[in-house]
Amino acid sequence: MRFMLFAFIFMFGFASHAQHMHERMRRVTVFPLQVSADLNDIAETVWWDLRERLTDSKRVLVASKNFMQAKDVFQPRGELQPADALILGRLLDANALITTFLKDRKLSMRVYETKSGFLLWGGDINLHPAVQVSKQLQDAAHKLLLDFISAIPYQGFVSVDSLIGKPSYKQGDTVYFKADVGTGTQITVGDTVQLIRIKPDKYKPLFQGGANIVVYAEGYVVKIDRQIITAQLVRKQEGEEIQSEALVRIPDELRRIKEIYGMHESADKNIGIESILGDSERLTQKEKEYKPLVTSLSWIGNFALILLLAF
Repeated sequence: MRFMLFAFIFMFGFASHAQHMHERMRRVTVFPLQVSADLNDIAETVWWDLRERLTDSKRVLVASKNFMQAKDVFQPRGELQPADALILGRLLDANALITTFLKDRKLSMRVYETKSGFLLWGGDINLHPAVQVSKQLQDAAHKLLLDFISAIPYQGFVSVDSLIGKPSYKQGDTVYFKADVGTGTQITVGDTVQLIRIKPDKYKPLFQGGANIVVYAEGYVVKIDRQIITAQLVRKQEGEEIQSEALVRIPDELRRIKEIYGMHESADKNIGIESILGDSERLTQKEKEYKPLVTSLSWIGNFALILLLAF
């Protein structure tokens, strides 16, 4: 019975992966590193370091050790099956799960999206054969995490102003919106701001060539107040509304991140650093409507997940 439910979830999880829009990563769980027993002490240090570095920008919330222990999931993990990612995501109320594991002298990191259970990103590093693994583990894990961060195709999300109470507002004939872009950025007044949607379109990790990115609105930064920017809307696709938590991309900031982390120029092709300025035809085209079947598959997949948790 359990096997049948597993297959059921995998089948409908695949359908969901091919259809749903990616939602921003707000809550992330980082599992302890899976290593041999003699490396447990350094692995724990690395785990704390990964959590700290991930929260540096204040863009995401990372599950605490106490919380994971209370849920009885504080244990090392390697590759996850889609059903495992779905179940753990539901249990931990997480948007993404990160696992890091060592096999022979290859350190690997995997990031899973919990809505579909499939990979967002994956990376591997072969450790130097002449240097002790314990002396390489921290730097290698750090490099993998930075590679993942640099692959994320958005740098913030639309936020609701507490005084205005909505994600966009007008002053005269001009529309403005605010976005939370975290700390430590080099965003400046005048930088282009894009609102994007990310839809899986290939059976590949979403942040590694498996995404179709649609730019549906564009503007530029007019004010910066710590980690909140205010942008003036220049144009948007007909019929689109600016929604809270919409994904925000700053092309100049994205390029800067990739330069800092040493990403190759070819990686840009996977996340589509294009501009819609001057491309009015694209902005006036309506997006294709999803078939009602997608909603049905999503509901059935959730129902199957509940059944699996009951066994």
